[in-house]
Amino acid sequence: SNSAAPEPGLGGASSDAPAGGSAGGPASSDPLEPRAVWSRGAWMLVLLVLFSIAQTLLVATTVLQFGWMLFTKRKNPQITDFGVKLGNWMAITARYLAVASEEKPFPWTAWK
Repeated sequence: SNSAAPEPGLGGASSDAPAGGSAGGPASSDPLEPRAVWSRGAWMLVLLVLFSIAQTLLVATTVLQFGWMLFTKRKNPQITDFGVKLGNWMAITARYLAVASEEKPFPWTAWK
């Protein structure tokens, strides 16, 4: 897996753990280290801004792909590929922001 090492004090759940966090993830009763919480919080703010930008990019990608199909009667494979990768990044980011996964999104992991 391409997941980054978990941050200290935030559980050790991998992205393969059940959504309920039974593997030491979000539902873990282990106390969180304040420094790790603040560090993650700072990254969460950065990722929220980037997620908002990604939403705008997704809208632009959708409009561009629709325009492409309207005029050429075919989809553009490069636009499709970018849309898929952007959607994957958004999904990984949403799971990280919800503390459902310790897998950090790009640039910490490969652009998938």
